[in-house]
Amino acid sequence: MNKQEVRRLIKERLDMMENRAEKERLIHEHVLLLPEWQQATCVAITLAFRNECDTRMLIEQAWQEGKTVLIPKVVGDEMIFYEHGPEDQLQANQMGIAEPIASARRASLDQAELCLVPGRAYRRDGYRLGWGGGYYDRALVTYTGCKVSIAFSEQLLSDFEVEAFDIPVDLIVTDLEVIRC
Repeated sequence: MNKQEVRRLIKERLDMMENRAEKERLIHEHVLLLPEWQQATCVAITLAFRNECDTRMLIEQAWQEGKTVLIPKVVGDEMIFYEHGPEDQLQANQMGIAEPIASARRASLDQAELCLVPGRAYRRDGYRLGWGGGYYDRALVTYTGCKVSIAFSEQLLSDFEVEAFDIPVDLIVTDLEVIRC
């Protein structure tokens, strides 16, 4: 399957998925039990897009635990991270993804010990297929913290094409398991 076919397959799987709320609860529970999450004082989290696993609960839990939360904003062909607190406003970009407003406090991804990396499909070796812009692959080139993806088990595939510039994640947390890649 080519990348577009993989994205279409995953969309169909997620649209047909049952027990979504319970699966999200299990994913969140697994993330909160990760030593990497518990030890982090700063986490980078993307707000969920379309039918991805919701991340708002993790953001709120991070605030309750006193963690600094960074969220990304696409600027040109680059992803810039900003501190995000409970009172900070967001606005939808041209794709409909919530991002920080212009007056937000800019931050460096390197501040975060853990970065939640979104995607559409995942291989057990940590490679992911995103939406096709390559923003995270470029942002993660020099990142040394823990790269974690959250996904429904329906998003795992045995194989798909990867490219030389693709950056794998360290962990994939699903409703069924935690995969250490």
